[in-house]
Parts: sequence; C-alpha cells; structure tokens
Amino acid sequence: MRTRSTIRRFIVVELLEERPAGDPLAEDLLDSLAIEQLVAFCEEEFGVAFEDADLVAENFESLGAVTALVDRKRRGA
Repeated sequence: MRTRSTIRRFIVVELLEERPAGDPLAEDLLDSLAIEQLVAFCEEEFGVAFEDADLVAENFESLGAVTALVDRKRRGA
C-alpha cells in the first residue's frame, strides 16, 4: 500500500492544482507531460527502470495499474 500512497501523494502535491475526489489517472486528469514526470518520479523514488514496452496507456490508466507496474519492476519481473 505504501507504493500506491506515495504515487498518489506525488500526483496530488506535484502535478495537480486541486485534490481530486477519486483516482486522478482514471479520471484522466494528467496530460502527457505530467505522465512523463510521474514516470521519472517512479524510477527515482522506487529504483526501477521502465522499458519502452512498459510505457503503454494500460499501465497508466489508474493508480492501481501504475502501482502494479512499479511493484512488478521492483520484484524484477
């Protein structure tokens, strides 16, 4: 759960002007630049490296999807 809350906190504090009621990714509140910033944050914060194949819409459609991607990368999968 720590991964998800860390990612959500970054999105809310650094990328959005207002706190969203729900999932900011599922609500499509981030533009492409914000997604790039999110990728850079996740790589640095969690010590993972995303491959081009990881950078598809499905992996960034919700907080759950991003969390699952980061957790897979952290496990080396």
